[in-house]
Amino acid sequence: MGNESHDGIILCQPDNIKGCSLCCGLFNFIDISQDFLTSFLTQGTSREKNFLTYENFNSSESVRDKFSHTCPYQGFLGENKPGCLIHPLSSGIEGRERSLFASKICERFYCPAHSLLSEEEKFFLVANVTDWYLYSAAITDPESFSFIYKYVKDNWTDPELSSMLINEGLAAHVENLVVYGGVIFCYSIPEYNINKQNFCIRYINEKRDLVVSRILASASSF
Repeated sequence: MGNESHDGIILCQPDNIKGCSLCCGLFNFIDISQDFLTSFLTQGTSREKNFLTYENFNSSESVRDKFSHTCPYQGFLGENKPGCLIHPLSSGIEGRERSLFASKICERFYCPAHSLLSEEEKFFLVANVTDWYLYSAAITDPESFSFIYKYVKDNWTDPELSSMLINEGLAAHVENLVVYGGVIFCYSIPEYNINKQNFCIRYINEKRDLVVSRILASASSF
């Protein structure tokens, strides 16, 4: 399962500051505002204790895609660091057999961002985007991140300014994602290619203009 072509940078849990649980269904909720998802992740420890298996948890009434799984065992591993609460690296024991995907699929899966982002883009993303929510937005829609990254790099050379502007661009784009009601996170590149026309800023002039205008406004006030 997943995309096998990727280089050495693994985006799932890149450091002690941030993490990603998109493949666990985090962005499958209808409400993907940061406040809602923060609340959901904060309650992860309680769910881990109360739901012995994933089958005991039902989120189908509040999700974008009822055919996609939303795992109850995702939560904050540390301050603002989403991840798997039953992974042996976080809990000390192997608990993923309680989940739908279990350990075998979990260990072999790499989301489309691992293949679609260049090594340069991934390196910048890991080094400069510290907010887990913006980091997740970049991974769920890698072509939009690539556009933002290239646009900023082509127009500004100062590293500090570039970092700030790319984060600002992601903050603007995630607002686009919040108001879009369809499927956002895709498990494969073909699935992403089918759906990206509906939310990626490369293909929607109005949404791209909003992101660019936010970047330009931030640059002018720097």
